[in-house]
Parts: sequence; C-alpha cells; structure tokens
Amino acid sequence: MADYFFAAAGFLIAFPAVAFFFFFTVFTRLYKDPSKGFSRAADCTTFLLLPAVPAVVEAFTGYQTGFYLAMAVIVFALYMTYRERKTEHDFEIGPLLRKIWRLLFLILSAAYLAASVIGTGVMIADYIGR
Repeated sequence: MADYFFAAAGFLIAFPAVAFFFFFTVFTRLYKDPSKGFSRAADCTTFLLLPAVPAVVEAFTGYQTGFYLAMAVIVFALYMTYRERKTEHDFEIGPLLRKIWRLLFLILSAAYLAASVIGTGVMIADYIGR
C-alpha cells in the first residue's frame, strides 16, 4: 500500500501540471467559479512545485538545489513582508501570506517550465551530438 502512495506522490511531484488540472477541475466544480477554482488549485499545486523544481534541476544537471531554493523562498517572503510593511503601516498577515504563496506559484511554475525545457533541449542536443 505504501508503494502505491509513494508512486502516486512521485508522479505528482514529477508532473505538477497534472495535479494542477485535477485540482482546478475539482475546485471549479466545488465553488462554481473558475477564478476561485484557479486560485485554490494554484495554492495546492505550490506544495508540489516546491520539491518538483529541485528534483527536475537535479535530474538534468546532477546539482542539488533544494537548500538554495528554500533559502530563496525565505528571502523572497522576507522581502515581500518588508515591502508590504513599507507601503502599508497596518497590514494583515493572511492576505500577505496569500500574495506570497501565489507569487511563489508563478515563480516556481516558470522555474519548473524553464528547467524542463532547457534540460530536455540539452539532453536532446547531447543525444544528437553523439
């Protein structure tokens, strides 16, 4: 039973777009609003993108970047909190965390896509060059 769980988790981490479309479908039917479904699906998929980006980078390059990504996320959250505090002297934590989380979804999605495309291109070029 644990093997199936680990296989499913590995598949979702390797292909977070599948999880995003699944969550989007579920939340859109649940809330009857595509924009709310998209935002909830993005929130759930961010959990999968956090380990997926270092896994893709390590698969194509062999470099372990998990620690650097974790530090970048922390610095990004600190910067966003500082910027929010400078612009609004009375800010709420909930909307700030939601904003940070959604921006992380966009950044990590772009990083995942870039790592996948560049890594695949390098692998194809390496294969053709042999």
